[in-house]
Amino acid sequence: MRRAVILCVCMALACALPGQSVASAATATQVSGPELVSMTSGLDGKLVTFEGEVVSEALAGGRGNVWLNVLSGGVAVGVWMPETMADQVREFGCWSHNGDMVRVTGVFNEACDLHGGDLDIHADSMVVVTAGEVRSHPVRYWKLAPGLAGIVLAYATLRRAWRREEQPS
Repeated sequence: MRRAVILCVCMALACALPGQSVASAATATQVSGPELVSMTSGLDGKLVTFEGEVVSEALAGGRGNVWLNVLSGGVAVGVWMPETMADQVREFGCWSHNGDMVRVTGVFNEACDLHGGDLDIHADSMVVVTAGEVRSHPVRYWKLAPGLAGIVLAYATLRRAWRREEQPS
């Protein structure tokens, strides 16, 4: 009888756990970067989904994982994920390029015990929404006029000071 009870409890747990993870994946909360770092979100330990641009570069995270910085609403959030998941990213944001736009779903940690109390997300999935592209920086020639005017003004002021020094009192 005791074996039957233990077996039933184990089977119930085995059936409940996969069902719970599938149900929680469907209930991920859609958020932005500023909402995550507000410290009033109440989402610590919850499954969240957010979108943003991958910036900087992939950083070694140990044990086959990497860190990606995802910029969302002017706030960069560290996302910890397996290297195989991060391989989807082709372009990282920098001065010359817009990075890939990604949608990340994972567990949000306001103070992660595993990573020294840092705010981060442990990614369960990531999808590249939009591929990165080259960013153009056209030359704005009108900016030369104020620069040259400043140089001329500085030279004229310096020359006047030199003349005052040369005149005997």
